[in-house]
Amino acid sequence: MALVKVEKLTEGAVLAEDVLDGKARLLLSKGQSIGEKQIRVLKMWGVFEVDVEGAEAVVEEALPSADPEQMAVVSAQIKKAFGTVDIQHPAAKEVVRLSIQYRLNHFRPAPVAAPPLPPPDRQPARATEVAAKIERIDVKLPEVPSLVFELNEIIADPMSSAGAIGQVVNKSPSLAATLLRIVNSAFYGFRSKIDSISRAVTLIGSKEVSNLALGITIMETFRGIPKEILDVASFLEHNLACGVVARILAAHGNIAHSEQLFVSGMLHDIGRLVLCKYFPEIFQQTVVDAAREERSLLKSEQALLGCTHALLGKKLLNKWKLPYALENNVFYHHQPSASPSPETAAVIQMADMIVHGMGVGTSGEQVVPGFDSKAWERLNLPSSALRSLIKQAEHQIETFGDLLRKG
Repeated sequence: MALVKVEKLTEGAVLAEDVLDGKARLLLSKGQSIGEKQIRVLKMWGVFEVDVEGAEAVVEEALPSADPEQMAVVSAQIKKAFGTVDIQHPAAKEVVRLSIQYRLNHFRPAPVAAPPLPPPDRQPARATEVAAKIERIDVKLPEVPSLVFELNEIIADPMSSAGAIGQVVNKSPSLAATLLRIVNSAFYGFRSKIDSISRAVTLIGSKEVSNLALGITIMETFRGIPKEILDVASFLEHNLACGVVARILAAHGNIAHSEQLFVSGMLHDIGRLVLCKYFPEIFQQTVVDAAREERSLLKSEQALLGCTHALLGKKLLNKWKLPYALENNVFYHHQPSASPSPETAAVIQMADMIVHGMGVGTSGEQVVPGFDSKAWERLNLPSSALRSLIKQAEHQIETFGDLLRKG
């Protein structure tokens, strides 16, 4: 017998072991013959591979053939990105392999190395002074935009109607237009055009539309950051991709409220935008320090500020009274095991690691800050599932990229 990926199953194959779902409930019994119905059940429950009698082990898929120069560029990129991660862990090892494959298939010449950012004109404050400023940052954080306030109220109200959500969203024509572009994209795959927010709510649900609108509105609040500080368009691309991957991981991991995981992924680095907008000189210094010390931006933040962007994100979401689960996912995405919900925080960390590996957009971070293998293992997702997950995410990520460029 051998493990066979579900997409490679043929009708008539016989199961060599029971197939269980993520909660150890029996889906299909040992000895059962595989047909179209059984394959559909496996896919529906997010099962990626099964033990089949008489099957030969499948050799791991080889990397695509590539020009040696391209391979050298990609290998250097991956070595830098995963330099602080234990890539012997099966999941991390698979992410690295798939990242190389993705970058070779979407090869872009290495950008010309930019000179390191000079230190700010004046010496940045000492860590103790910065930490004191951070403690008072609630004074500097923007007040909650009225749209965020209204959307948050709708999300908290289980009786919200499609019409009420439509009225709030339509107060911002640009938000309504962006939402309709997303709903009509391949991300949802509807055959007929959706021409109103209320119709979108009817089809994909009030929580889905409200959370999506919430994430977009929050990101739009920080659009004015100068490009020399941070490329906000690239930042948005990276974080949207994290949201896409987080949503898919949550769905396959049988985690409820996958739409909230999408927003968590979309907002996981929101604290870095706070830093860029209100402490641009300090942000520039963290970038300089990270490059000079060859370490993650996360570690430079901790060394210079005494805290990280995760705490700044938590402070913002807390001030805006956004859902506690969302706040926790943002705060703990670099230390999932410490979270009240390790599984959801692990989803965000893994999504971030995958998107870093693929090289989609940038959050300013050049290095994957770490990988909490214990929290990841609580999800009970086999590393072999990552190939299908990333393949599923690819098309949706490209769809969002097209939407951003049109927007």
